[in-house]
Amino acid sequence: MDKNKWIGLTVGEVLEQCNCDERSLDHIDEPPGKLRAVKVICETNGQKDPVVLEFEYDSSLFSAERNWSFDLVKKQKVVKVYLPGESFL
Repeated sequence: MDKNKWIGLTVGEVLEQCNCDERSLDHIDEPPGKLRAVKVICETNGQKDPVVLEFEYDSSLFSAERNWSFDLVKKQKVVKVYLPGESFL
């Protein structure tokens, strides 16, 4: 899987390529409330792999309630991709 092909795309565009939807998103907020990435299960070539999509943080991604709309998340541009075995943070 070529993770570099997703850099510069939006989270929504990557989700389309991975055949997954918003129900498959796990939010990664560190520190709590500061959304920095999402984890998805990406299906390519019949395989399902967990992938972490990191995006640039801005203040619109802060939520004290740790609740983000899918519309907000899917518009974020991917700046780094982590495949299984690579750690985020």
